[in-house]
Amino acid sequence: MKLINKIILKTKIEIRFYLEQKYGILKPKDPINIPKYLLKKYLPSNPVIIDCGAHIGSDSIELARIFPNSTIYAFEAVPAIFKNLENNTKKYKNIECYQLALSNVKGVSFMYLSSGLSDASSSLLKPTGHIKNHNEVFFNEIIDVNTVTLDEWAQSSNVNHIDFLWLDMQGFELQMLKASPDLLKTVKAIHSEVSLQDSYENESLYEEYKLWLEENGFKVAIEAIPLHADMGNVLFIKK
Repeated sequence: MKLINKIILKTKIEIRFYLEQKYGILKPKDPINIPKYLLKKYLPSNPVIIDCGAHIGSDSIELARIFPNSTIYAFEAVPAIFKNLENNTKKYKNIECYQLALSNVKGVSFMYLSSGLSDASSSLLKPTGHIKNHNEVFFNEIIDVNTVTLDEWAQSSNVNHIDFLWLDMQGFELQMLKASPDLLKTVKAIHSEVSLQDSYENESLYEEYKLWLEENGFKVAIEAIPLHADMGNVLFIKK
């Protein structure tokens, strides 16, 4: 990419960040996007944040810029993507990266890698409906990744509370949360991708996920789920 094109692209990204995410002047173009500036209503000025499924760090970086006094723990299990995550976030002293998958068990698990139009759909769960609904995304490789529960990681890392969970786990969110009841008790808000249709084997669909969170003290604050979509994003807050 020519230098001038890189400058133009970076400028566009910066403008979008300020207008959509930091100040909410413009409505996001993506219908499943929940602007991050809204989180200020529910979180302290120095929140402890988990970004699980952090990919290359875009959300961690935006959260770090909106909450400069935050502490962010970013988890990404895919080795090649993790390298990009580390490189992209290295100038942010409040972001700490882990090459781990948060899960319901500690050990080693299969990760089904996505490629094609998206390398951000990899999951600990075997893809099913995702292949049909997004036939431009492929799952041609399976790797082993290290996993840990949120409670076990927190105990070993001397983290005694989490204010906010940003979860993009391709259907594994509920299984992960169920395995870590101690840290969940400290959480004030959860931003989570949710599924309306079966996309991965043994995943929990939105209604089951929402009901479980309601039973555990949360309520829906914002839904960003387009009509007839197979997935979307939801912000849950502690009641």
